[in-house]
Amino acid sequence: METPEFKRGFRGYDSDAVDQAWAESERQLSEANAAHKELRLQINSLREQNSEWGNRLKYYEQIEKDLRDALVSAQRIANQVKDEATIQAEELLQSARSESEVILSEAAHLSESKEIEADNMLIEKRMEIVQLEEQIQGLIEQKTELQTLADQVRQYLDKIKDLIM
Repeated sequence: METPEFKRGFRGYDSDAVDQAWAESERQLSEANAAHKELRLQINSLREQNSEWGNRLKYYEQIEKDLRDALVSAQRIANQVKDEATIQAEELLQSARSESEVILSEAAHLSESKEIEADNMLIEKRMEIVQLEEQIQGLIEQKTELQTLADQVRQYLDKIKDLIM
């Protein structure tokens, strides 16, 4: 606000100029009061917003804390599950190896017994072959003897036939 300068008149200052300055001062004061009230309202509104934002910030900070706690808990649980799964996998692997060794051992024993059985059968079959070959040889010899006898009989029959005729 500017300080007004008044002209001096007959009994002091010019009353119209003073009244006009007074009216202008009242108007400016009224405007300043209105602006002051508006600024106060804005300040109160900003304080309320600030309080609301502060509450929201606290709320989000709590959510962040809860999420971090949940994440840490989830990581702990995930590590625990992973460790348990690793232990179970190792146990299953060991069990499978043991079972595999038992099966392989049983298979080896079965294979050995089957091999011995097959060898025994082979020996028996070879002996049967040898016996059959001996029988065949005997039959061949008998055939030869019978052939010789048949030839002799034919010769005798031919002689008898010649004698008869």
